[in-house]
Amino acid sequence: MSRWLAIVNPAAGRRGVGRRLALRLAALAHTGVELAETAGPGDGVRLAREAAGYDGLVAVGGDGTIAEVLNGMDRRRQLLALLPAGHGNCLARDCGIADLPAALAALVAGRASAIDLIHARIEFADGRVEERWCASTLAVGYVADVVAFGRRRLGWLGRYAYATAALAVRPRRRRLRVGIDASAGCRALTNVVINNTAHLANFRAFRDARLDDGSLDVLEADFGWPRQQLHNLAVLAGSARFGPPALWAAPSVTVACEAPGRLMVDGELEQGVVRLHARCERAGVRCLVTPR
Repeated sequence: MSRWLAIVNPAAGRRGVGRRLALRLAALAHTGVELAETAGPGDGVRLAREAAGYDGLVAVGGDGTIAEVLNGMDRRRQLLALLPAGHGNCLARDCGIADLPAALAALVAGRASAIDLIHARIEFADGRVEERWCASTLAVGYVADVVAFGRRRLGWLGRYAYATAALAVRPRRRRLRVGIDASAGCRALTNVVINNTAHLANFRAFRDARLDDGSLDVLEADFGWPRQQLHNLAVLAGSARFGPPALWAAPSVTVACEAPGRLMVDGELEQGVVRLHARCERAGVRCLVTPR
């Protein structure tokens, strides 16, 4: 029988949601899942590294928790499972795992699919360079500001935090160079999003994106507040109207910032970023998906 360890972020989503979900999961003894709880940022990476004796790891939390587990696990040997408890849950939505019953069904069925990941190289204004794996989204500009506002002010709204924040945040222009090698000249943009998943938080913003296509999907926009809200409403309605003029796909993308700025990495925020290189790692991990 396979051994599974659930790495639980008790701070995910609304207060206590992650812990309650994990306790319900543990109550079902036939899953054979053991529990380990994170105590703070970075703890998920450590727990995953110490879990070499397990066949698979369950990330109980949001996209940030998944990213920590990915950066600590043996991605070539261990399976990844998801139990969504965050605000956005992008990867879980793409895998058809929207709630606890779906997560348990995926665990019982044991059907794994190879999915792409993003390898991110992040350069900071102070000279630091960090490399990490993530599964869903990198963003500079409006989306990063929405996440910051939603987490700081609206966390109590749970899954509705980001949708509400999107109405309150006004887009601001940044001078950016965006491309395969960022050799183009600086442009004024309000939003750059690099996505591996079709979902961006609660929204299916990249309708044609796939987790196994070997490409990253890139959105560029220079929208004022009214146009941004039209785009948001169109996405909510499942429409491609009022979308950005620049939407493209590539195996790698570089973003260079004229001034240090904020970067959102799978729901977590980094400050003082001056350059980002993102590369798609095809079939980077095997993840349990909802049985069909």
